[in-house]
Formats: sequence, C-alpha cells, structure tokens
Amino acid sequence: MPFAFTHEQQPAINSLARLIRLIAFAGTGKTTTLVGYAEARPALRILYLCYNKSVEIEAKRKFPPHVLCKTSHGLAYGAIGAKYKHKLTGNLRLTDVARAICSQNWDLVRSVLETLNAFMASADPQIGIGHVPLERLKNERMKRAASNIVTAAQRLWARMCDVNDSTVQITHDGYLKAWALTRPNLTNRFDIVMADEAQDINPLLAGFLAVLASYGRGVVVCGDGHQMLYRFRGAVDALEADWLADAETHYLTQSFRFGPAVATVANMILHFKGESRPLVGLGEATRVTKKLPEDLEHRTVLCRTVIGVIESALIAQALGEKIFWVGGIEGYNLQDIEDLHALSKGRSDLIKGRRLLQEYHDYDQYKEVANESEDGEMLRTIKIVEQYSHNLPELFAKLRRTAVTDELEAALTVSTAHRSKGLEWDAVELAGDFLFEPFSHENTRERFEDEINLLYVACTRAMKILSINSPVLEIMQEFVDRREGRKAALPLTFKPSQQAA
Repeated sequence: MPFAFTHEQQPAINSLARLIRLIAFAGTGKTTTLVGYAEARPALRILYLCYNKSVEIEAKRKFPPHVLCKTSHGLAYGAIGAKYKHKLTGNLRLTDVARAICSQNWDLVRSVLETLNAFMASADPQIGIGHVPLERLKNERMKRAASNIVTAAQRLWARMCDVNDSTVQITHDGYLKAWALTRPNLTNRFDIVMADEAQDINPLLAGFLAVLASYGRGVVVCGDGHQMLYRFRGAVDALEADWLADAETHYLTQSFRFGPAVATVANMILHFKGESRPLVGLGEATRVTKKLPEDLEHRTVLCRTVIGVIESALIAQALGEKIFWVGGIEGYNLQDIEDLHALSKGRSDLIKGRRLLQEYHDYDQYKEVANESEDGEMLRTIKIVEQYSHNLPELFAKLRRTAVTDELEAALTVSTAHRSKGLEWDAVELAGDFLFEPFSHENTRERFEDEINLLYVACTRAMKILSINSPVLEIMQEFVDRREGRKAALPLTFKPSQQAA
C-alpha cells in the first residue's frame, strides 16, 4: 500500500521548481518528504547533503539507489582530504597554535585560532581583517595591531595545508575549506542537490549551494530556522539566503511526533520570536508536567551542558541504573577529565593522554592558560575536576560500567540538547542547567534567539511526556499573562550585541 503524503507534503514532492525551500517544523516529516521527492525522480542524479555521519548512515537506508547520501566532509575527503590522513586531528588546541606561531601570548593565540576558524567557515578565498574577533577591533589602534593576527593566521593556514609539514595538523574543516577553494564543479555528477538542516550550515557550504544554483542545477534546501543551534560556530541560516529569493517555498507544520500539549508549549516559545504560523500536534496525546512519573521504564534527560549530562548520569548510576549516552560515553570527554584530575593530584603516571604532559608542566599552568585564554572547554573541565576532586576516577569507572550501547537496555538516556536534534523519546525531562532568563534585559537578541531555539528543540523531542524546566515555565507564564491582559504585550528589548556596538 503506497504511503499517503499530507496536503503539505504532496505539493513539495510534485514541484517542478528549480529552487525549492522546504521549511519543516519539528517532527513534521521532512525526511519522508525528501524521500518522496527523490522517488518521484528516478531518472535524475541526486546528491543529498547530510548534516553529519549519523544522518548519512540513516539516509542510506531510506533513500533510493539513485541518491548519493554524503556529508560535505565526505565529499571533500574523497577529493583531497585523504592526502592529509597522516596529519588529521579532531581540533586544533591553543597549545598547538602557540607552538605553530611560536608565541606564549595566550590572548594572541586565541585570537589567531578564532580568526582561522572564522575563515574556514566562511566563503572567502583569503584570511583577512573581517575574520578577526570583533573584540580585537574596538578602536583604530586595535585594528592596526590586528594585522599581526591576520599574518599569523595566514602562516598557520599555509602550514596546515602543507602535506609535508607534519608538525602542524589539519582539521576536518580544514580540508573541507581547502576543497571548497578549488571551486569544485559537481554539475557533471548531479542534476539536483538536496541540503538538509540548511538553517545550520556555515557560509562556506551556503556559498557552495549558491554556486550550484548559478550553474542551473536543481537545489532543494530544507530545515527550520527555529532549530538553528550553531551560530556560535559561525553557522548561518541558508533558508534566508538572497539567492533563494525566488525559490518556491513549502511549509510543513503538522507534527506526528507529539500531540497538542507539546505543540502548545512549542508555539508559546516561538511566539516570542515572532512566529505566527502554528505548529500542529497530530501525534499521540502528550502530557506536560513539572516532574516525570517515577514508575517510567525509560526516561531521557536533556541538558544544556556536558557537565549537566555527567552530573545527571552520576545521580542515575548511584541508583544502579543502566545509562545510554547519545553519541557514546567517550564523546563526553571523560578520559580527558580523568587525565586532568590526575594532573591536579600530581599523578602523571596515571595520565593516558601523554599530550597533556607535553603541553603543561602542572595543573597550575593548565589553570593559568585556561583563565588567560578564557577557553570554555578547559574551564568546564576544571569545574568538574574540582567539584569531584576526592573520588572522580571511581565515579567515572562506575559510569563506564553502567553505560550501555543498546538504548533498549537503558533506564536513562542522557544527552545535551544540541546532540538531541533529530531524535525523539517517549518521556523527556529538561534539566535544570539551562541557566537562561528569557526576559532579562541583559540578553542580546542573538543570545535570546539561540537559547529560545535550544528550548524549542529540546521540548519537541518528547512524544508522550514532557517535563519542563524553569525557563520554559517562565515563557509559558509570560505568554498567558500577556494573552489575558495581566501584562502589556510590549515588544522585547535587548542589550546591544557586540557587533552592533
């Protein structure tokens, strides 16, 4: 029996437009629509650009054979990335940059790394002053000094791209950028390109899609601007790109993931972003509570921070519960935290990642670098090490013993809200580490939108029961107060952003 598409999905599937923008709210069947679109065009060569590797693996199960499902990094690796396999790294550390540019000025080192990252995420052909962090460009004197940052970043980039220079490694974003700079022409390989999660791609990929469109190829971009989570990494909402001004736009607003209760919460959240198009919950009836029932066979806790995930897991393992970690337990940097704990105790013999010893003489130097560079990851790691100083290795050993790789065996699933995007569970609890005051005048517009988006994503993971936290409760109360006239419906005011200032 053929699948019955909705009245929102069918027009998008049947569209003959060369440029299509598919705006799909949470749980509204975006992938189903794209599969239907591909199946309706069996004679065409289609590239489905996946957001990450896990999406690629899942997409290969769902899409027909004439669709190539690949991440952008996968395309780039096949083209040029493989030649860098001897010097690939997950990320460049501040100490890597310090050695490469021969500097112990951590303020400079951090600025060089941020400049390089901004360049790699951009569509620009060269590193320039526009990639330098804004806080380094507050006045004319700082702007003149910024030329040193640009020069250092250019040299660092050159060494990264040098296949023969093994002392400076290259990241996955590095070979992706290097590939993009060759201006690859894929028009001979594909008739249509479909780009998923278009609200969270970087300018580099957005420019890549614009080039394909300019060559006359069909381009379908899909996503949800309210699920944009990675602005802090330089992501842009390609759904709003100028080159899509004439695109045919289709909306998917009917969610089969959850019922009216969760949809109502989501609509209250999105109201404060100015969204007037309602999300409709057509799934199983859902409950919204302040606390999950205690007799659940399985529950999921979504946290704002990695620290929150670890602390939620520590509470559960004390109760003897089996725990499933979204993305795998080692993706939460437990070994790095244990190594730093050993360093803090002067037990270098217990450190497994010897690189830590090569970069830091002792724990005090690590803290000094973390504070001077204001590196968020380092500071968060220090917090965990010092909070659980007396028994951290024992606690982490228990966490590993209680971790399972089959979610069906778990009583608890833990994840950050960022990692939860695209997933769903019966019972979801929002953790208390979302330290966000929605209506504070200290919020910049960017921070407000980013945190609102994250709450929207987290809430819409629940299929049956949603346990909300205090920021969501505050949003709901504000919405009701304004609707019932207890508060004037005044526009939100925001602190000027650094860029505007």
